[in-house]
Amino acid sequence: MLDIKLKLTPGHTSERSPLKPSPLVSLFWNITYACNYRCEVCFTSAGRRDPEELSTDEAKEVIRRTHDAGVKDIILSGGEPFMRDDIVEIVAYMAEMGMVARFASNGSLLTDEILGQLRDRTLTKSFQISLDTLDPVLYQKIHRSPPGALAVALNSLRRIQEHGFHTTVSVRLTPETMPGIPDILDRASAEGWATVTIHWPLHTRRIKDGFPQDADFLSLLEPVFERFLALPKRWLVETYIPWAPYHPVIKRLEQQIRVVHRGCAGGRDHLTINPTGLISPCVCLDVPEAHVGDIRTDDILDVFNNSPLCKMVRSPQEYGICVDCPEVGTCGGGCRASAFVLTGRLDGQDTACPIWQTKKATPRAATHVEP
Repeated sequence: MLDIKLKLTPGHTSERSPLKPSPLVSLFWNITYACNYRCEVCFTSAGRRDPEELSTDEAKEVIRRTHDAGVKDIILSGGEPFMRDDIVEIVAYMAEMGMVARFASNGSLLTDEILGQLRDRTLTKSFQISLDTLDPVLYQKIHRSPPGALAVALNSLRRIQEHGFHTTVSVRLTPETMPGIPDILDRASAEGWATVTIHWPLHTRRIKDGFPQDADFLSLLEPVFERFLALPKRWLVETYIPWAPYHPVIKRLEQQIRVVHRGCAGGRDHLTINPTGLISPCVCLDVPEAHVGDIRTDDILDVFNNSPLCKMVRSPQEYGICVDCPEVGTCGGGCRASAFVLTGRLDGQDTACPIWQTKKATPRAATHVEP
């Protein structure tokens, strides 16, 4: 997932290189495909529950096994995770194991009762609510939600804060949502939301009316960065984009505010589990070509340590990725999901990379051959 996090208030960050060897420490768990909305942009093409979805007992077994493997932190999403009526039971079981939960949700099903149970029975730390826009008509269109759904999301954000959870919002960057991001930043500042996360949609699953995959989205976001810098309180910017440090817009931004480059940790310190138990390195690679194991049958540490795709993301140059680029040791060879979309290959070139773009645009010197 290619993200920019605009952090308004101090919290957690890390300067650790994503390519530094690491054990498996966290999971992104899409716990259901069921969703009460049908968003035009969805990283899992959510809608209906899959009949092969992990049961409550199987979910608890996943928690036991991943805990024993060293996982301490799980992000739960979907679909809409609160479509599962056993979600509190599952997260409470995580708490018994000392495991932290973080939720990515549309916010539509968050009642005071549910939030109170999560506060009292679990180790839930944070919520990221998919906001996308403050325009109620556009919100209804892009979420394919009922009328009034934006007001429900905003009320849920208020409840989340009242129950003491770290509160953040997200925007999927499209031509429709981009003009409204400055207003979301202003609202975040006024409401005390800690972070506004901007997702660059990867075209591996459902997407409608998006930008081209190789569009220069960091240049598109320059006015957004200017609004962020103008806020009365702002902390830092985090990038989860392997090649962000080499982009001219980010280089200029670094001269005005602290920018922390987190790169991509998919297959490097975390894995993703889909609702039916299939494992992939990245939440945006829930595709057959990227499934590296099955949590029902495979040892997750063996998958993490020995699957060819996880080895490839940890040592890209050994698989022919960006072998002539001096930055591959810090960048990690770009985004594998982006490369898959742009080339059809998981080991292909991420042609959105600004270094590659510059190299492509630079004409080679003519070679003079004596007669």
